[in-house]
Amino acid sequence: MTLFWSKGFEPTSLNDLLQATGLSMSSLYETFGSKHELFLRAFQLYKKDRMDGFSACLSQPNAYLAISTAFQTVLDGNGNQMGCMTANEAIELAPHDPKLQELVESDFHEIEQVFLEAIERGKQNGSLRTGTESRKRTRFLTVSLQEINVMIRAKAQGDVMEDTISVILEKLNERK
Repeated sequence: MTLFWSKGFEPTSLNDLLQATGLSMSSLYETFGSKHELFLRAFQLYKKDRMDGFSACLSQPNAYLAISTAFQTVLDGNGNQMGCMTANEAIELAPHDPKLQELVESDFHEIEQVFLEAIERGKQNGSLRTGTESRKRTRFLTVSLQEINVMIRAKAQGDVMEDTISVILEKLNERK
């Protein structure tokens, strides 16, 4: 998973995969069928791990703080400059791969749903003051999150992203 995440699908060679897995070529193909199938399984693992963490982060009662923490966690990334595997592959492979396009779209939808749950909870408990339709707000957050991930992968300066996140959080609590 980390190999595909860091290099992408196309640049990852068979030799890279054999070295990373410790498998022989025949075992790799016998176990996974193809590089593409191995990639799809790695992507699904990434997606599950990321959504588990994202859901946990956004489940805290104060929705504003939960969303703020989610964006800050992405920005901090523990030194990880690989960005988001979903955003990376949405650009690299999804336009040409219907199966991956389906998985990427599913991931974006799941992120949107978790944001929606947080926003609705925040509206109910008063931790968000937003007056904007919740679905529109969640779509704004989902697109913004992916763009932050693209900027991280491109090694953009941290202050650019910090400024962007501050505006995202201002917009989150607007009453319009």
